[in-house]
Amino acid sequence: MMRPILPICLILVMIAPAAAQAPAPAAGPNDRLAGFADTAELALAAPVIVRATITRASRLTGKAAPDVAAGRARLLVTASVSNVLVAPGAMGGTLQYLWDVPLDSRGRPPQAKGLDVLAFLDTPKADGSTRLISRRAQQPWDSALADTVRAVVAEQRSGSVPIIRGVSNGFRADGTVPGESESQFFLATADAKPATLVVQNRPGELRRVLVARGDIIDESAERVRPGTLLWYRLACFLPARLPAAAGGGDPALAKDWRDALASLGPCGKTN
Repeated sequence: MMRPILPICLILVMIAPAAAQAPAPAAGPNDRLAGFADTAELALAAPVIVRATITRASRLTGKAAPDVAAGRARLLVTASVSNVLVAPGAMGGTLQYLWDVPLDSRGRPPQAKGLDVLAFLDTPKADGSTRLISRRAQQPWDSALADTVRAVVAEQRSGSVPIIRGVSNGFRADGTVPGESESQFFLATADAKPATLVVQNRPGELRRVLVARGDIIDESAERVRPGTLLWYRLACFLPARLPAAAGGGDPALAKDWRDALASLGPCGKTN
């Protein structure tokens, strides 16, 4: 019986171990994702993201694995794809790649056959070979993790979330009530379209951190919610201190900047 073809992605063929692409350099024993920022980074970087079950894993040694880090083993993995989250075109049901795994206390690699995984992969070559895009690019399958990946990719493709390059200018205005103020920080973006970080302080209320797109800043400004692509691009790519060229010499404005970043919380991205 002919095997069904999955609806999206590139067709991958079985390859010999010698033809597999070299994996990304291995580093450190902890390959699990630490939080949303790590997940977003993988989701944005991977051309192909799939759910798959490992059907075969052969350990490579000697000349077949000359650059394996201490405490790791290199496996040639064959996996059956059950679901495609992201891909550039039609894709076959089987793929193959290299996986550098941490050894256990007895110096043995984990039992890989039968594992249900979420894999973040490079674009396959013409011969069908591919690779994990980083040492943490294969994770145990988790439906919540997959939902987060889908949400990040959907936000990216919508084009509504700016890619933040920094902050170019800012100003602060006091309100009519003591303790009331609003600071606006004009962000530098990859598409050069307007994006403004708005920080509103009102007595007796929690600080509001908003982002406005467009030349007019009004009620359409969006509150920054944790666990979103907008939050990731602000928390992980804005400078910790307001640059002098953007108004950092004004103590009140600089404090609002620091308070805004504190409200966003730490990026949490790990290497």
